[in-house]
Amino acid sequence: MKTLKNSMIIGVLMIATTMMSQNQEVEFDIYSNSAAKASRYLLADDVALRDCPSAQCEQLTTLNIGTYVRLLAKSDTPQTINDVCSRWYKVKMGPQVGWIWGGLISQKTMVSNVDAEMKFFFGEAGEDADSQKQYQIRAVKNGVELDRIVFKSYALLSNDVSIDSARQDVVTQDIIRLSPANSEDIIIVWEHGYLKQLNTANVSISE
Repeated sequence: MKTLKNSMIIGVLMIATTMMSQNQEVEFDIYSNSAAKASRYLLADDVALRDCPSAQCEQLTTLNIGTYVRLLAKSDTPQTINDVCSRWYKVKMGPQVGWIWGGLISQKTMVSNVDAEMKFFFGEAGEDADSQKQYQIRAVKNGVELDRIVFKSYALLSNDVSIDSARQDVVTQDIIRLSPANSEDIIIVWEHGYLKQLNTANVSISE
């Protein structure tokens, strides 16, 4: 009976941990906390810049994917939109100031080895029909999205995402490595203008 009770407690704790990881807030440093970390790129296109921290506030303008913004402040409470939880952030770019929702900000930005003008943006992408967590990588150059890939994974943090260093003079592909805790790496490759997901056993460096 005691063993059954302990098993039930462990099961409840595991479910609670899973729910907490699924609802983990997408959060960023703001300028008053860390000036060095308070500038970010936008993950999505046509991002609404509003005059206060709510989707019901007046829209001042829209911003392109890849817009570089400084995060000045954040709202008191997070908001969940399309299964992604984040706060609203007060941002500044040039003379313009307004609020954007944090789920539209890149959690990790990486510069391509193939093309120095191209960047890869990483962020959450909500949940699928089976309530499994989804993430995305977007390839962007000069404010234009070239390709996007959405994939499933256990909880991923920005520190779990990296781009392999170039290993030769002429580089024809980028390899983005995602390393979720207690799970196999996920490999996303950029080659010939497209993003694709590979099994770790199939990864190779172009010659």
